Amino acid sequence: MAAVSSSDAWAVGSFGGDTDRTLILHWNGHQWAQIHSPSPGDGADDQLFAVAATSATDAWAVGRLTGGRGSQTLILRWSGRRWVRVASPNPAGIGGDNELFGVAATSPGNAWAVGEFSHASPFSTLILHWNGRTWAHVASPSPGPNLANRVPVTSTPAN
Repeated sequence: MAAVSSSDAWAVGSFGGDTDRTLILHWNGHQWAQIHSPSPGDGADDQLFAVAATSATDAWAVGRLTGGRGSQTLILRWSGRRWVRVASPNPAGIGGDNELFGVAATSPGNAWAVGEFSHASPFSTLILHWNGRTWAHVASPSPGPNLANRVPVTSTPAN
């Protein structure tokens, strides 16, 4: 869950049973409402695990698309009007497993997403960074089977 104010909060997940679809809920200060969200997978299992917001017109939701050929990262961005899918790296490639479990942002030009990837066991830590234009895979230690599921961000990284 992410909140920008007492009348602007987001929650994410999935619904559907056998073929999950993405679920995004918005709090307007009085009630929750389901907001249309892209669910671009082949219908097998689209899930959102985390959301972060920096303002009423800038929010991120992350998760995975799962089909017959492994899973791919899923990143959605709120523009203030609608959620759209944003291209994101999948280091394990097609047929591998790529999943994002956490996201944090400090501005429209600085966000981080974390999770795991694997083409075969064991899983490795997956860290992605948004620089205002694109998401990029950032190398990180992977001391064994592991994953990252939370990421706090407090300032813009030094270049």
